[in-house]
Amino acid sequence: MRVGRKGALWAVERGSRSLFAGVMIVLCLGSLVACSNESAQQERKVYSGQATEEGNMRAKSQGHGLNGPLIQELDKSFAAKDIKLMNNMSADDGEGGISYMYLLNGSGRHIVKVHIFGNPDTRTARMKEMYGISDEQAVIENALGQTTIRSKGYVSLVYTASGGEKDIYGEKVTQVFQHVLNQLN
Repeated sequence: MRVGRKGALWAVERGSRSLFAGVMIVLCLGSLVACSNESAQQERKVYSGQATEEGNMRAKSQGHGLNGPLIQELDKSFAAKDIKLMNNMSADDGEGGISYMYLLNGSGRHIVKVHIFGNPDTRTARMKEMYGISDEQAVIENALGQTTIRSKGYVSLVYTASGGEKDIYGEKVTQVFQHVLNQLN
């Protein structure tokens, strides 16, 4: 039997289509396995509680959840004093607490930190480790600047002014700290 030119082209075309279909089937099966593998990982996170922990940490770092009202009140109180909290950064302490750091009006010489701990005892111990003092109210001065600390319960608010500009925001920051801490139960 003799196959003409058209028949040979048709056979090659048919073979190419089959090869293409085979490759597509393999790719689809591969992505299906990858998706089901990812779904299984997500389900494991849900059942183990890891998904909840990750969601809570994202919420805390964005100022939502239980810390949201505190951070919102701090922001609102500083805005009322014509001070912008800028360059918001946050960090988890690995023990259920979180810290936020802000620059006042974008100045690296004026830093406000908000430390939120799991309980008052942890706050006392960690503040002693970080600042060398565990009192609820303190002012620490050195050659580089001044640090003002105000604490209540599980929260500590810290203001550090450096570079010879320690008196610019000091009074306003102290007023905001007292107001915010008075809002805590």
